[in-house]
Amino acid sequence: MVPQLAAPAAVTAAPCVNGVIPLNPYVQNCNLPPRQNRVRGAAPDAGAIIACRGNPWCLSNYVNGP
Repeated sequence: MVPQLAAPAAVTAAPCVNGVIPLNPYVQNCNLPPRQNRVRGAAPDAGAIIACRGNPWCLSNYVNGP
């Protein structure tokens, strides 16, 4: 018997990513609440804290940058 191969899933652009991309705090994570409008100098959201874990420059740039 020859095994049937599944057809590849269609690639679509999703508004969020299922996981965290290290050092990229701007990506919306599907497992976290939606982001609010970001204000320069305000506390970072959970996605930014997780993505920038262990890298103070990344977090500082996210909070104080454009």
